[in-house]
Amino acid sequence: MIFAYLLAFAAPLVNAQSGLATQPIEICTVTSNAAKFDGEEITVRALWRMVIHGSILMGDVCPKALVNLTQTQGYKADKKASSLVRSLAKKDQFGSVEVVFRGTFRAAHERQCFGQICARYQFEADELLSAQLPSPTPSAVPDARSPDTLLHESGHADPPKPQ
Repeated sequence: MIFAYLLAFAAPLVNAQSGLATQPIEICTVTSNAAKFDGEEITVRALWRMVIHGSILMGDVCPKALVNLTQTQGYKADKKASSLVRSLAKKDQFGSVEVVFRGTFRAAHERQCFGQICARYQFEADELLSAQLPSPTPSAVPDARSPDTLLHESGHADPPKPQ
């Protein structure tokens, strides 16, 4: 069951307007090529998180490239995805959820910024396509080859490293 959900999340999404499959673009790719994507309707994958006066999108690789998130007038959301986002917000107000949105990306121009946090970027969401709990980051998962986590072939643990 979980495997099927993850497989569905990773698959290309079908754009309701064109009927064509669109592969979500990572938010860090979008922000690092802001001029290219400015004003474009795209499907983006990011981490969603609440802030004091709204919500933002960000990426694991580019945590400082915050993207202010707004919803368009005709905003719609997948029921399961929306439920997960609401559930997490109730449990951990500032926790994050991995999301896929369809909408328009905007880059701030000279003397311009977006939202209460004065972000350099904004994403105007037309649709929340999917959501899931974020995968553990590589730094949060111990490296199986690390001497601190291995047992020697003889069966005893490595001694602590000298400080």
